[in-house]
Amino acid sequence: MSRGLGRCQRRIVEVLEKSPERRANRAELEEVLVELEGFDESNVLRSIRSLARRRFVIFEDGHCKENSFVRLLPRREPISEDWLFEVLAKIGGR
Repeated sequence: MSRGLGRCQRRIVEVLEKSPERRANRAELEEVLVELEGFDESNVLRSIRSLARRRFVIFEDGHCKENSFVRLLPRREPISEDWLFEVLAKIGGR
């Protein structure tokens, strides 16, 4: 079994990355993925939930698709070694 993102999951992330606010509601995602690209509606929801469990997105499930929002988590920057050594030196030099 693959541990990477599936095709539908990758497309969801790509669509969200292209969005100015890095978010969309389920109706908007399904308009692109189901109607235009032929993904199954249940696979889109399953992919969103999987991405949320894996902490790629935040999924706010509402009563209807228009009130169910998916957004990407903020971009994470790697911690520099210089900053880490500086913090450790401050901790050790108390």
